[in-house]
Amino acid sequence: MISRPLRIALLYLLLSALWIFVSYYLLQQLFVGSRLVEQLELLGGLSFVLITALILFLLLRREQAAVERANCILRERERNFRMLTETIATAIFLYRGGRLCFVNPKAIAYSGYTREELLTMDLWQLVSPEYQEMIRERSLSRLHGAGGPARYELKIITKHGEERWLEVTADSIEFEGAPVGLATAYDITERKRAEQEIGTLNGDLERRVAERTAELEKANAQLQFSQASIRELNVALQQRAEELQASMNEMEAFSYSVSHDLRAPLRAIQGFTQALQEDYAAQLDPAGQDFAQRIVAAAGRMDILIQDLLAYSQLSRSELSPKPVSLSRIVAEATSQMQAQITEHHAIISVVEPLPDVLGHRPTLVQVIANLLSNAIKFVAPGVTPQIRVWAEAQENRVRLWVEDNGIGIPAEHEERIFRVFERLHGIESYPGTGIGLAIVKKGMERMGGSVGVASQNGQGSRFWIELPIQEKK
Repeated sequence: MISRPLRIALLYLLLSALWIFVSYYLLQQLFVGSRLVEQLELLGGLSFVLITALILFLLLRREQAAVERANCILRERERNFRMLTETIATAIFLYRGGRLCFVNPKAIAYSGYTREELLTMDLWQLVSPEYQEMIRERSLSRLHGAGGPARYELKIITKHGEERWLEVTADSIEFEGAPVGLATAYDITERKRAEQEIGTLNGDLERRVAERTAELEKANAQLQFSQASIRELNVALQQRAEELQASMNEMEAFSYSVSHDLRAPLRAIQGFTQALQEDYAAQLDPAGQDFAQRIVAAAGRMDILIQDLLAYSQLSRSELSPKPVSLSRIVAEATSQMQAQITEHHAIISVVEPLPDVLGHRPTLVQVIANLLSNAIKFVAPGVTPQIRVWAEAQENRVRLWVEDNGIGIPAEHEERIFRVFERLHGIESYPGTGIGLAIVKKGMERMGGSVGVASQNGQGSRFWIELPIQEKK
């Protein structure tokens, strides 16, 4: 290819030779043997110089304009290139023969080196040792026109020794009139860390799943064992329920026997003894009359004991269905039942109205309050008129009913003992009774879902309380 200066020189030579030959030929033909020919030849030479100088000027000016246009285009391209490389969010590395010849600000930021330091380094000096040989081979191969992977991931080592992952796209371009290698890179360090964390989490998840699976298998085995145990327990429970039902049937039969077969002889003893007292009193001496009276009293106490035992037994096995009941009516009914004992002891009972409604079993609750009133009337000092006060107080979703007396009181150490069956703190001669009354109170309250207690001091009266739930408002 002929360069532009050579083309201009050849053109100048061609025009000069053509001008000389043509002008000389014309002069020879027109002015043969004349002095004027010499003058014309001089003028022709000067004209040639002038014309060729003008032509040369025009050609050089055209060439200069072309050069200026090319330089302007080049400067515009360089400006656009620098603007692009300075602002792009991608690192750009240009290298020639392995040595870096251009880097943009993002490449400087990724590597931690200055621009001057980078331009004295080979590209693979930035790369982590395990990737250096691969990058060297691929870079040189690409510069020599060979193909190869155009995108891959690798690690670089920054100036401060930190590892940074880059996703690199490689190509070859022309830069400053010569082919160079181009590498553009994105920082994917965070993505790699996230992938590593995900891998770790997946490993942990797989481990946990395996552990959980083992635990579930173990739990399943235990569950199967438990189910087998439950089946065995259900069989045993069914057998126990059948045995309990049989026992309850026997208890029913026993209660019937006690109610009829045992009480019948007692009634006969009472009847015959009373007939003996009425019909043969004159024939009995004082000792015989005393014996007869003792027989009647003992038979009466025995009958009361049997009735109390039957009541306690019935509470233990019967199903109670608590319903809303009026405490005012219950207390009135219990007081009515106790009227004979109240009159006998001249007892004074005051009820603080109104009393609230509670959830309870009416017959059982009447019996409980009657037993508490009977207890309060009975256990007073000789010559003291029983005075009993009944009131209630609400406590959240429950009601506590108090029965306060002016009796002999209960030592603190015996407050739990008095609710046991056949427990007595005093001799039967001083205070008659069966020792079952308060046990019936406790059993009845338990069966209704309530509770019972006492606050007392010896010689200062007692305050018994029962507590039952109230009906929830809808």
